[in-house]
Amino acid sequence: MIKNIAIVSLSRGVAGEAFAQHEVEIGLKRLAGYGVNVQFMPNALRGIDYLTTHPEARAADLLQAFRDPEVDMILCAIGGDDTYRLAPYLFANGELETAVSGTDKIFLGFSDTTVNHMMLHKVGVKTFYGQSFLSDVCELGGEMLPYTRRYFEEL
Repeated sequence: MIKNIAIVSLSRGVAGEAFAQHEVEIGLKRLAGYGVNVQFMPNALRGIDYLTTHPEARAADLLQAFRDPEVDMILCAIGGDDTYRLAPYLFANGELETAVSGTDKIFLGFSDTTVNHMMLHKVGVKTFYGQSFLSDVCELGGEMLPYTRRYFEEL
């Protein structure tokens, strides 16, 4: 059962921008309705400018989420366009492989996150290509779209 979700911004720092805070609040309320605890990893809300220039910070958040025994699910904030820049920080000295060793955490995201799915596949982690926090959980309507809600709940 999923009790603790860590949100990472691996591709784009939109979740940390003032213009997206109303969506973040919607998403946090929705996830609270499932009875889960949500934590944003240390750099996930640092914004577009910071995360664009600091891929090492994005990589550090992913590694920390995998290493944290309390985290059950890693949910990507949104896609983007340069998550490939994390590779040197994840694969140097076997960092990613060590961090995921023996894990059964759920990793969920889509769009540019496809690159992260491939990285995790390379080190033996099964992932789920699906919703992201901002694009799906934070749907601006009164609730998540029915299709999204159904498969999020199934997961």
